[in-house]
Amino acid sequence: MEKLTIRDIATMAKVSTATVSNYLNGNYDRMSLKTRKHLNQIISHTNFRPNSTARNLAKNENKTIGVSIADITNPFTSQVLSGIYEQCDNYNYRVLFTNAANSEQKEIDNITRLKNDGVAGIIVDPVNPDSPIYQSLSNQNTVMVDRQSSNLIIDTVATDNMASVQELVQKMQAKHYDNLYFVTWPFQNISTRTQRYQGFIKATHYSTLNHLVAVPHHGKKVEYQQFTQNIKTIMEQNTAAKIGFFCMNARVLLHLLRTMQQLNFSYPEDYGVATYEEFDWMQVMTPPISCIRQNSEAIGKTAMHILRQKLEHKQASKPQLKLIPTKQILHDSF
Repeated sequence: MEKLTIRDIATMAKVSTATVSNYLNGNYDRMSLKTRKHLNQIISHTNFRPNSTARNLAKNENKTIGVSIADITNPFTSQVLSGIYEQCDNYNYRVLFTNAANSEQKEIDNITRLKNDGVAGIIVDPVNPDSPIYQSLSNQNTVMVDRQSSNLIIDTVATDNMASVQELVQKMQAKHYDNLYFVTWPFQNISTRTQRYQGFIKATHYSTLNHLVAVPHHGKKVEYQQFTQNIKTIMEQNTAAKIGFFCMNARVLLHLLRTMQQLNFSYPEDYGVATYEEFDWMQVMTPPISCIRQNSEAIGKTAMHILRQKLEHKQASKPQLKLIPTKQILHDSF
């Protein structure tokens, strides 16, 4: 049996849906005692339980937000979601969650569905922050996290990728490395990847792409074999040099470490290494990996705080970029 709605109760009581909503919300000022008793009998007899979203809409108080995530398998994402959910609990909001699985078309479909569901606002961890879908969203009820669009049209919460990478790579340089390499997934115009590379270039002043090593992202077997060959070539060409690698994120780091292990190289004896992002498994490495710790949970909390200010206090202005501080975590990995 389908669940009863406010409209069903109104039909049974021969009153308007507004009258039923007023009764459920305790607004009895313009309601006769007879009507109140009549509604009470019907609701008690049918064991009616109003949908909370419908009640909020009746009170003009929509407390549901939508969240569109680029890739749920990314460890970064779970921490961002944790921050969003914690703030939603604090603010008494509900969350509708969607996962784009790195598909731009699925992201468009998810955002369209959230809009059609009538959510009050949306937080987006975008696949493509320059997608045309964002032209259809308003900065008054939308916040973006992590990846940044070319032209800022929506408030965005991120970390200072460029400056933090520049600082850590300069610390690597201070250890007198002859050559440093930046290991990354293909850029694909993704701001986090390009900004971190720009920080690497600012520190090293390299003028060519000879120090850039690409890791396939969900690539074919032959592409991973080529990555292994590229690392092998670098190591063979630098037998008399001190070399180091900076990884764009922790999953790229894992690819590098596996490849080095296959080639019988180990850090810090044969090479130095550091990465953006910190995860627990890195602490059990010997020695632990030097890294840039980003507060991913704070990104989620801040995004929800900004969204709430927009929704409840109409505090929307010109789109702004909010940067969450990072921390340099140094170990003996380089």
